[in-house]
Amino acid sequence: MLRQNLFTKVIFLITSFIFVFFIFDTWELSFKDYQSLESQLESRIQTADELRSEISLIQEKIEDLEDPEKLDIILRQHGYGLPGENIYRFKVPEPVTPLEETLQRERSKGLLEFVVEFIVGTSSD
Repeated sequence: MLRQNLFTKVIFLITSFIFVFFIFDTWELSFKDYQSLESQLESRIQTADELRSEISLIQEKIEDLEDPEKLDIILRQHGYGLPGENIYRFKVPEPVTPLEETLQRERSKGLLEFVVEFIVGTSSD
């Protein structure tokens, strides 16, 4: 009985030691991972805030380009125009019709085509 009781105590102590070792070993690694992930999160939040402020600044500059008075100031800051000169803003012309669209349209025959068809003798009519 004494032997069985001693054996039970030893098994209990070994199991307890393994359990405690596993808990502390796992907790230490998890806590280190948590700390590194938390620092990464903070740096990414800071980077995201910096990007948001940069985006808002760029959007503000784009909106300033739509206002003629602010556009005049911006152009003068970048060296365009002398003091007292007028800086004119030209509108962009309409785009040219694409070649594919032009070639698909019905067109009338030119004089040269009539002469070539007369000489060759083929007529589409």
